[in-house]
Amino acid sequence: MGLNRKTILLTAAGLLTAAALAQSPDPKALLHEAVNQLRGPAMVATYTLTVERPGRGKRYVLRVYTDGDRRALIRVIEPKREAGQAFLMLGEDIWIYNPRLGRVLRLPPSGRNDRFLGSDVSYADLSGRDLEDYYEVRLEPAAQAGQLTLALTPKPRAPTPWGRVVLQIEAATKLPRRIVYYDQRGQPVKEIEMRKVARIAEGRYLVTDTLVVDRVREGYRTVFEVSDWRVGEVPDRCFTPTALERGCER
Repeated sequence: MGLNRKTILLTAAGLLTAAALAQSPDPKALLHEAVNQLRGPAMVATYTLTVERPGRGKRYVLRVYTDGDRRALIRVIEPKREAGQAFLMLGEDIWIYNPRLGRVLRLPPSGRNDRFLGSDVSYADLSGRDLEDYYEVRLEPAAQAGQLTLALTPKPRAPTPWGRVVLQIEAATKLPRRIVYYDQRGQPVKEIEMRKVARIAEGRYLVTDTLVVDRVREGYRTVFEVSDWRVGEVPDRCFTPTALERGCER
């Protein structure tokens, strides 16, 4: 029996749809690669953190040791008053060293969304892979050519205050260029823009200038700048409680 014109058209449309779906990137794989690019490689680097508030500002210089995955040691170098304060991040676990008290304190899970050094960046932004661990992800139509858009919604009982997170990703590099966080009512609360990147290897990039903007309070901004980086394996001893107090030089 021959096929009529309508059947042929429907079959062709179905084949085109199937081909398009086959060519679409897997959202989970895309998010994984985007987080890899966002976190950068294993390295030691200097971070300059500038916290801007209406009429005032504060600048921190940090020495950061990271394995590029779920472990990081952050030590405050400047200002002198805060020098020696340190943070150890091992996936879900975060420890803080206070040199004035001479004590190491474990941050409770409820504190993961607190402001890091009073900035617009949270501990959750800096540690682990929360975007992968706590969210369902889907691919949305991109706003412009050469761009991919991922929409994230919290998994049931996920420890996050956000109702939705949207990532704008460069299709060619899989590098996130903008992340917007929404509250439970769908209002934008925080926006992160990756303004500058450095190519460090084939297909690998390092974000060197990041702007974080509070979308609720005008004039609240934080700038992260990366310099003096040395890419390469970081010793395991850098990710221990001892390194919180004594530091870790390669």
